[in-house]
Amino acid sequence: MTCESGIVKFADGSKRAAQRLHVLLALTDVEDVATRRAAGGALAMLTEYDAAISAVLERPRGVNLLLGLCQENNDDLVHRGIVSVRNLTCIPSGDIGKRALDAVKQGNGVDILKGCLQRSSNPAILQAGVEALKPLVEQGQA
Repeated sequence: MTCESGIVKFADGSKRAAQRLHVLLALTDVEDVATRRAAGGALAMLTEYDAAISAVLERPRGVNLLLGLCQENNDDLVHRGIVSVRNLTCIPSGDIGKRALDAVKQGNGVDILKGCLQRSSNPAILQAGVEALKPLVEQGQA
């Protein structure tokens, strides 16, 4: 899915792409952990691209669903959520970057990420969490 033709399926601005992304985001909030893990992994890869980040920002609950993964008790889900949030806070620039930082902050992202760091001893989660928090904290100090 990390090739350009895969990204286009979810983030080309079309109605069908928006529907696909909507379904993928919705799958992060189902009861089946394997389904949530798969959807979270796909979103962690998709959010490496500005077009996908913009598409997530346009979904009313998009950022909140990603932050919800960060609050799970399952390290696999937390890792996927925190990587997605890190991608939102670190990768985009310009208007998309500002919108992403604002959306994460409005979703109580700073406190959620701090909570992840306090609860986890997983090095991958800790590293991604620190990377996700850094731009949020720096923006608050500017």
